[in-house]
Amino acid sequence: MPKLKLFPSDVVWSKYIRTRDNWTCQRCNKKYTPPTSALHCSHFWSRGNWSVRYCPKNTMALCYGCHSYLGGNPQEHREFVLNRLGQKEFDALQQRRNTSLKAGEKKYLLSKEFRKEVEEKITYLQFRQAADYNDGLEETP
Repeated sequence: MPKLKLFPSDVVWSKYIRTRDNWTCQRCNKKYTPPTSALHCSHFWSRGNWSVRYCPKNTMALCYGCHSYLGGNPQEHREFVLNRLGQKEFDALQQRRNTSLKAGEKKYLLSKEFRKEVEEKITYLQFRQAADYNDGLEETP
C-alpha cells in the first residue's frame, strides 16, 4: 500500500491527539516526554478515509511497538477500538467512515482555519494539563 501524503493538518492533528492522550500510549500506557516521534497518532480507519481522518474517536496515541502490533493484527486492533469506544460509538464511527464528505469539507480540513482551531484545542489541553499537574503539587495542611 502506498504511503499517504502528509498534509500540514495531519501534523497539527497528530500533536492534538498525542496531547489529548497526555503523551501516553493508549495500549501499554507508556508515557513519553514531548516532542517525540516514538509516540504516533494512530488511525483505526486509515487516513485515506477522509470522513474520519480528523475524527477524535478514530485516532489515538500509540507507541511505535503497539502501533506496529495492532497494524499487523487487524482483528485485535478492531477489538481494542471496540472495547475503547463501546459498541454504540464504534458503530457510529463505522457509519461515519462509510459517509462521504460534503462539498467543501475536505478543503476546510486542509485549511489554515482548521489548523488554527486544532492549535487552540492543543493550547487549551496544555493549559488544563498544567493546571491539573500544579493542583497535585499543592501541600495539604
